[in-house]
Amino acid sequence: MFISHKSNVIQSYHETEWQCRRKVKGLTKSEYWTWVATITDADGEVDYSGETGYTIVECVDEEVEARLVQLGDYIGYSPIVYNIKWSDSKVDGSHFTGDDTAKDARLLSEEWTQIRRERDRLLTETDWMTFADSPALSDNWKTYRQTLRDLPNAQKAKTTYVSITWPTKPS
Repeated sequence: MFISHKSNVIQSYHETEWQCRRKVKGLTKSEYWTWVATITDADGEVDYSGETGYTIVECVDEEVEARLVQLGDYIGYSPIVYNIKWSDSKVDGSHFTGDDTAKDARLLSEEWTQIRRERDRLLTETDWMTFADSPALSDNWKTYRQTLRDLPNAQKAKTTYVSITWPTKPS
């Protein structure tokens, strides 16, 4: 199994080196082969020496997919993010270890993405009230909308969507 990593943080993995390289570069198959043609010499030798930003290693002494399943809590999706570190030598029987700091930061970011999405949805529901041809916006609605806009700063210490105190819509 081939692993690509940047500063020892897993970026991608695949059974074949070229697919691992293609995945880490974010290329389609046709884009990959077009790129390979640009770094292939007249003798058909491919020169990867100009690549920067990641390293590809082959892991032959550990069941990679099984280990990544064990570290499933350290993988985020959409897009795939691995909060998993690679070590050339095994630590506690594995080349892979979960990065708790990176995982916690990713989870917090995902929570705040969901919070902002809901905040934006609630603001959008009332945008029509601010149009020039709408009835005058009451102070209660102005306060409600301002509270929604201020929510990320006012509640930045909150770490989960369920812990947010949402303002009540005026009647």
